[in-house]
Amino acid sequence: MGLALTLLHSPKLLILDEPTNGLDPAGIKHLRDILKNISRKDKVAVFVSSHILTEMELMCDKVAVINKGKIVKVEEIGEKQENHSEEQTIISVDNIKKAEEKLKEKKYEVSIIEEKLSVKSSYEKIPEIIKILVNENILIYNVVQKEKSLEDIFFQATEKKEKGGDKNA
Repeated sequence: MGLALTLLHSPKLLILDEPTNGLDPAGIKHLRDILKNISRKDKVAVFVSSHILTEMELMCDKVAVINKGKIVKVEEIGEKQENHSEEQTIISVDNIKKAEEKLKEKKYEVSIIEEKLSVKSSYEKIPEIIKILVNENILIYNVVQKEKSLEDIFFQATEKKEKGGDKNA
């Protein structure tokens, strides 16, 4: 009801603090859809303050991470999804030790997590990684590119500041 009253005056900017607080999942989705529609159709800037990062990922086009009162990171949600520069590629193979060895020989950063290879690589390097493994007769069962979540980005941005990246933060 509060949102409807606010919209009566055709504002150019909405500032919302925890707008999904207390809503059930259906209500959250409905509110998210309304806000996206208002933003796109009516050209209203919607500024949302929230600590629920997964909800912000679904609701927003752009996010700002604030640490100790200062903006420490601004991220376009769409760009985050398209930018695979430092992503993990998770690979299930039949001979994990041999696969790890061969990829390390090719200078890939590789670790084993839960009996799967975790390779730090860009999206564009996945075919090369697969080719290396296939050429070594290593059977590949699954390849998944794990994107950074907004939570990963948040902790990365705030930990840099806390570990001395910015003495004034």
